[in-house]
Amino acid sequence: MKSGNPTLPQWYAVYTKPRRELAAEQHLSRQGFECFLPRACNPTRKVVRSKPRVEPLFPRYLFVRLALGLDNSAPIRSTQGVVGLVRFGQQTVRVPTPIIEGLLELRDLETGLVKPRFEPFDAGDRVQVFDGPFAGLDAVVDEPCGEKRVMVLLDILGRQSRVAVRPNQVRPAA
Repeated sequence: MKSGNPTLPQWYAVYTKPRRELAAEQHLSRQGFECFLPRACNPTRKVVRSKPRVEPLFPRYLFVRLALGLDNSAPIRSTQGVVGLVRFGQQTVRVPTPIIEGLLELRDLETGLVKPRFEPFDAGDRVQVFDGPFAGLDAVVDEPCGEKRVMVLLDILGRQSRVAVRPNQVRPAA
């Protein structure tokens, strides 16, 4: 994760001001920086006026590609909407290229939005609920119901209850 060969362009994370990711991306692009701001429809937010809410996949972060030894990164700090490059101490942190390539592969060609792959759960799979009112509870998949919901069995108050959750609220149990 440390800075690589300074002559080869690498991806770096840029930390932005709250809700200023898009403005930061636009200003950095105008300055000639190659930027990538992964955005996606947020399924946990309410749909407003029948349009899904598009938000940054990583709030307050975007990615910029530059060769630190050759490119002048100083203007990044003073760009509108930007706080600065992500650093650990004095070391600017490189984002591994496979991570960015994986995100680019998940982009929809028409909209440019990142569409996470849907990995269905099978009946009997042990999962953990990490979002919503049942966050932190372990469960067993009772019935996969497609991309919109999964029926799980939760131990609530000493008995198993069948509950519908969204697939993006559960992950395989450790």
